[in-house]
Amino acid sequence: MPGSEARPESIPGEASAEMGQVRIRVPGAIARGSVARARALVIHPNERVERKDGKSVERNYRFVSRVVVNYLGRDIAEFDTSTSIGENPSFGFAFRVTEAGTLKVTFFDTHGARFEGVAEIKPA
Repeated sequence: MPGSEARPESIPGEASAEMGQVRIRVPGAIARGSVARARALVIHPNERVERKDGKSVERNYRFVSRVVVNYLGRDIAEFDTSTSIGENPSFGFAFRVTEAGTLKVTFFDTHGARFEGVAEIKPA
């Protein structure tokens, strides 16, 4: 099919080469003192709980369990999650822009992995 891209099938339990990539979206123009809305996404499989005969299957599921947002070296938001979030989760949040600096979002998963993304904030 023209314009489409073939992608290899992922193998359950194996991490893809893209896993852990973090993308952060912030507005292009932010006035100092204003509240900005940002969105962060991580490429992650977020395994869901399997069920057999109505009971959950016991195993060490891999999913994003915690997200921490840091601006100017200070944690400004934290999210604790469960297996209920989907693949490649995205989180939106708001913060007050006080000065130029770094916005960092860190995702932690249940297997001890840590994935970070940063965006430079430049108030107008």
